[in-house]
Amino acid sequence: MVICEAPSSASRSAWHRPSATSVASRRVWSAWASTTPACCVNRGCRSRRTPLTSTCAPTPSSHSERRVQKCARSTKASRDARRTERGTDPCLDALHAVPSAVPSSTREEHTRTVERRYASRSVCRNRVGRREHGVTEEPTTVTATGIARIAGVGRAAVSNWRRRHQDFPRPIAGTAASPAFDLDEVELWLDQQGKLRTVGPLDRLQQRLEALGTAGQSAEALVLVGLTLLTAPAEVPTPRQLADAVRLLTSPRHADVLLTDLPVAWSPTHREILEVSCSLSDQEDRVGILEHLHAQYVTARGAAGLTDTPVPVVSLMLDLVGPAASVLDVACGTGTFLRAAFDRVNAAGGTPQLLGLDARPEHVRIALLRLLVLRQQARAASGTGDELCLRVGDPLLEGAFPVDHVDAVVGSPPHSPRDWGHDRLAFDPRWAYGGLPPRTEPELAWVQHVLAQLKPGGRAALLLPPAVAARPAGRRIRSELVRRGALQAVVGLPPTATVGSGNGVHVWLLQRPYEDSTPPTGVLFVNGDDVPLDANVRPKVRLEALRRHIAPLWDRYRKGHGPLATDADFARDVPLAELLDEDVDFTPRHRVPNPDSIPCPPDDLLKMPAVVKAQLNSLRNTLPEFAPAQAPTASGGPTATLGELSRTGALSLHRHAARAAHRDAPDPDRHEPALTSQDVIAGRPASGSVPVSPDDDPAARVRAHDILIPAIAQTLVARVATDEQIGARLGPGVHAVRVDLDFLDPWFAAGALTRSENATKAARTSTGTSGALRIDVKRLRLPVLAIEEQRRRSETLRRLTEWDAALSRLAEAGHEAVRALTSALVDGALDALDK
Repeated sequence: MVICEAPSSASRSAWHRPSATSVASRRVWSAWASTTPACCVNRGCRSRRTPLTSTCAPTPSSHSERRVQKCARSTKASRDARRTERGTDPCLDALHAVPSAVPSSTREEHTRTVERRYASRSVCRNRVGRREHGVTEEPTTVTATGIARIAGVGRAAVSNWRRRHQDFPRPIAGTAASPAFDLDEVELWLDQQGKLRTVGPLDRLQQRLEALGTAGQSAEALVLVGLTLLTAPAEVPTPRQLADAVRLLTSPRHADVLLTDLPVAWSPTHREILEVSCSLSDQEDRVGILEHLHAQYVTARGAAGLTDTPVPVVSLMLDLVGPAASVLDVACGTGTFLRAAFDRVNAAGGTPQLLGLDARPEHVRIALLRLLVLRQQARAASGTGDELCLRVGDPLLEGAFPVDHVDAVVGSPPHSPRDWGHDRLAFDPRWAYGGLPPRTEPELAWVQHVLAQLKPGGRAALLLPPAVAARPAGRRIRSELVRRGALQAVVGLPPTATVGSGNGVHVWLLQRPYEDSTPPTGVLFVNGDDVPLDANVRPKVRLEALRRHIAPLWDRYRKGHGPLATDADFARDVPLAELLDEDVDFTPRHRVPNPDSIPCPPDDLLKMPAVVKAQLNSLRNTLPEFAPAQAPTASGGPTATLGELSRTGALSLHRHAARAAHRDAPDPDRHEPALTSQDVIAGRPASGSVPVSPDDDPAARVRAHDILIPAIAQTLVARVATDEQIGARLGPGVHAVRVDLDFLDPWFAAGALTRSENATKAARTSTGTSGALRIDVKRLRLPVLAIEEQRRRSETLRRLTEWDAALSRLAEAGHEAVRALTSALVDGALDALDK
């Protein structure tokens, strides 16, 4: 069934939102709870069926009565509707009997406390209380990571609670390695312990969707949120009211898809989601709310097999296909490519025709809701509309849209589905490029299917795994794509371009050729790994910079200009004759020469031995000379651990601050340089990067005289920070020992820390890092010596450290020289002099 919709003219006047009743309700609740005995907010009285005893009823006063009457006017209608569906809430009834004035010094504290308790009560519904009244419901589960986010702590804190508190809720699902807990019981326990954070509606909704993800219900919940944001009801609607509103705003075919599997009655979990969603639906940025929840959904555990392509990669693919009036995504998933296409065409003032298919109905519903909410906001802003056409089904087996139908295709076809219909599609007319693809080449079936959907001259950009470019079974089809001019470019993207791809991905740019067109003379290959980019930026910004390099390059190539000289290191126009070799390999790094593999000029090669010899002579001259000590110091003298010395103030220990699970990760445009363990070992400047935020500890930046220690290394290493390392951030796995120069000399301390005794007692072999040592910095020991004696020895220790660093640099230069000279001799560029 095809779902197509022209711009709808349905009115939304019946769904305008009245005053914010939820705010008024919270005010009334806070006024009551701030002076109500604790028994009215304890676990027993949280049930909606438990009557309020007369001893708990507060005495009204004239001031509180006026306040309640003012708030009650705006909440009476919604309260009556809730009573009709769920019965009366005795605790809310008691809000209308508020006692006399609450002391101003404690009013805010009482309000915050009761708001937190009310949020816990109204959201979790207390499954224990429901069971007492005969109401059964499948419990919503949450993992330990979800508990950490709810409580605003790290994952380790939850593990500690499980061990230390016998009343902590027991797992009800999951596995021993990843247990799942009843969300209601967890929230009640956190509330009783005073660990339940007060969160806003969006955070609360995000927590609930994350919890539902463990039960496989997150898609259903996200659709429910999307329907609420689309219709913007004033209060929680019944299923029939929500369905009527959806039909009022969308076409009948879209409504049929969106309302499929809509419950006939709300469960407590559904009602909870709807209550929070209604409080958010009157906000202007409903698109931002839905996109925020969608981003959580695609990264959640319950959405296994679904990955979201980063925005810069999507933008690059749209740049490659160029402007298009109609855009098709052959496996649309949750609509990421279609949403980006809508933004681009709508920004240009056009009316995009968006088409999409997917085999999973829940993904089609989410994609449709994202587009409908986005269209709704765009119409309110500019008055433009669009035409949507989304379908549920398998494009390869069921066909799709008519051939010669669309101007552009973008997307990421499913990877490696073995049962793609090879036997049933043997005589399909779409196999016009080399015939029926082999059973092991489903991606090439998608390539030919996409070419069949395009109009002549239309372009497609597909995100494909690297193996498709070189598998022997696909050589026949790949060669036919080149001969007929259907393949125009292949762009290799780094591993950070997509989630779950450790080898990177390729973008194939295809064009359906005209019947009498002349094939191009070459294919553009771009190796994204070799594009010069700033390493001190986050991956998303690096991908955006990569897009700014590749999009102009393709535009020049399309107009008949080859890659510039500055692009030669990462781009090349490969002739067809070279491509049509025995392998027909489309891998960019095999077609674009690596800059490091370009042979050195003979003059530079001849200078390498002289440079190595000079460095050898320098090492001979800088090695310190030694003699037996006139008064040897007896071994076994007093020592102290770094942990003990840190408590006395003689030094301080610093490291990269790991972010707790609940903290929002900073998202700046630039990261700051950070030292890695390899940087410390090699004595080189910072090569890593870390995100920064205003609340980061300024002490986590390297200072002069700091002693740097890798937490994991093959041997125990302690280096005094070099001039190039000062000012960099401490990266993960790097410790800094900051000494008080009046008590400890940094060069002496660094030398003493690397003694074999410390490697034996303060390090343990790591089981997961190939036998490397894991260093417990606080257990490292230093000999207790007078500062004068330390300084007397420190100069020689400093020279030894510098000599060791020079020896490492010489070894690296020597190895490089040997590799270059060997290649030159093998290639015949140099001849050895006989001696």
